[in-house]
Amino acid sequence: MRYILTGGGTGGHVYPALAIANYIKTKDKDAKFLYIGANGRIEAKIVPAKGYKIKFIPATGLPGSKFSMSFLTFIISLFFGIMKSCYHIMLFRPNIIIGTGGFVSASPIFAGRLLRKFKLSKAKLFLHEANAEPGKMIKKAGPMCDGVGLSYRSCLEYFKRNGKYVGYPVRDEFKHGTREGSRENLSIEKDSFVVFVVGGSQGARTINRSIVDSLRYLKDLSKLKIIHVTGKGTPSYNGVLDTIRRFGYNSIDQKDFSFYTRMDYAENIKDYYLASDLIITRGGGTINEIAVCGRASLIIPKANLSGDHQVINAEDIKDAGAAEVIYEDIIIDNDEFAVMVSGKKLSEKISDLYNDKERIALLEKNARNYIKDSGTEKIYQFITEILENSNKKEYKVEEIIEKNPYANFRAPQLISILSKMSKEEVTSNKYLDYLRYRTSHYFNYDSWQVRNYAVKLSGLTYAEEKIPFLSKLFNDNRKVSSLQRLFGGQYQQVNFIRRNIMTAYRKIGRFNETIEKDILSSLDDKYFETVSEGLKNVIYFSENLGSNEKVVSKVGKLLKHKNFYVVINAVVAYTKFIKNIDEFNKFSHLFFNTNNKVRQAVIEALLCLNQRGIVEDKKTIDGFLGRILQTTTGFTPVFKFKQLIKDFDV
Repeated sequence: MRYILTGGGTGGHVYPALAIANYIKTKDKDAKFLYIGANGRIEAKIVPAKGYKIKFIPATGLPGSKFSMSFLTFIISLFFGIMKSCYHIMLFRPNIIIGTGGFVSASPIFAGRLLRKFKLSKAKLFLHEANAEPGKMIKKAGPMCDGVGLSYRSCLEYFKRNGKYVGYPVRDEFKHGTREGSRENLSIEKDSFVVFVVGGSQGARTINRSIVDSLRYLKDLSKLKIIHVTGKGTPSYNGVLDTIRRFGYNSIDQKDFSFYTRMDYAENIKDYYLASDLIITRGGGTINEIAVCGRASLIIPKANLSGDHQVINAEDIKDAGAAEVIYEDIIIDNDEFAVMVSGKKLSEKISDLYNDKERIALLEKNARNYIKDSGTEKIYQFITEILENSNKKEYKVEEIIEKNPYANFRAPQLISILSKMSKEEVTSNKYLDYLRYRTSHYFNYDSWQVRNYAVKLSGLTYAEEKIPFLSKLFNDNRKVSSLQRLFGGQYQQVNFIRRNIMTAYRKIGRFNETIEKDILSSLDDKYFETVSEGLKNVIYFSENLGSNEKVVSKVGKLLKHKNFYVVINAVVAYTKFIKNIDEFNKFSHLFFNTNNKVRQAVIEALLCLNQRGIVEDKKTIDGFLGRILQTTTGFTPVFKFKQLIKDFDV
């Protein structure tokens, strides 16, 4: 049999392909292989080193926007990738094309489908998805395949016709070895508590920085040994250089931490896994290899990838009791939003596990149970079924595991869903932490529309911890360029954002000095809707603001605002602070206001004072009512006025 393998970009796509190929060789001694990958990516080094022939095609990832130069580049790259794949397929004449994900695998699958349509190839098509949430291209290419093998049952809903749960293709080498043997191979002391930190072959900025930031807090752990793989980096990120600079950023010297070892790449990673007590890593396919080794892991999944697949992967293994998870978060660093994991937070998690051998033992036990099936064997059986059947076969699935229902929703959809839920439904939601995590990362976008989503979701998820982020946006007075000003607005945080921040504060419902300061500032805002929402907050938090004379004074001045909507809210807000009937005269200039809704608000204010017992005398009430115009501008009696007057209990 002749097999084309394709998949790349990261080790999480390349190593599964090689694991499948290695297993096929044990069953098919005459098997011939050709690997199709992208030049300059990790497969260009790994695949030839493992003894497989590789050919290269152009490939780029699918961008988020369809109206951009990136999308045009993607279309051109995909076209030439398909054409070049057609050439390699016709020349090699495979029996089956096996893809393991990554954007490079789409072109050979599309090419195989195209050649079959024109009867230029008979090659079967097979894809393996290693993540709990398929990537964009896999979702598009999967349905045209003869079979799709899945590592997570939750993915079955995407491939109901041709999908089958097969598990993860772990390389056979990870199934053999001991902690003692690997420590001997690596010259590591037997009684050390080994923390192996690896963010992937390319390196992970968040992990590299947070582990350096954590070192100062870990000096007292006498048996601790940290082995940190920075990654060799990419054209856009140099993990080695970034890690070295992080020591300078913290004003510390690596030489002062004898328990810390740094390297850019780990050649025999299996030994490092097996030698470890705890492995800190990303949420890709690596977690399956770690689980097979039976090691405890602390996963820091990369945020905002396609379908949040690393987060979903991490949640799955965490739910199985086989790992701990720390989410990347947005913090304010040097007055800017930044994606980070606090070094102190990471050090506390490491310290807790260092001092809890029972917890480590339980994580290791659950990790071994997490992957019971031999993924490579099941994948080979599935491939064999596909090759032996001339027609496509539908694979009946008995069970589709519940998956995170919010993972594929965009921010506007999340806002729509949460808007229809009660506070109790939201705060008791199983996925509340995930929703708040998503909210955090929207703050870090340049687009004001996306930041506006973050503001709305902060309120809808009742996220008190987002108040500092909201306040930073509200008080950001940076002006836009002259060109941008032509399209409206003077500030980077547009009017809508400031208005919605006021709404979010009220939704969150927590009062503190930050909110008090921002409410006071909102009353001077140039945008009338921001002022109105600020006044609504004065009403909502009136018990907390009653002693703030500046707030009361500003509300009083807003009774003369030119916008009637502001005036109405100012009437309601000021009424909250009235302590005697004489103060009601503050509204006297509104008694004959041309807008009947303003006069209606004044009567409602008088009714409120009556109900509070501040004014109960019938003569006084009649005197005020006699001075307030109770008709429309056409002098037609207004029913609402009459009803309000009837409501007076005098």
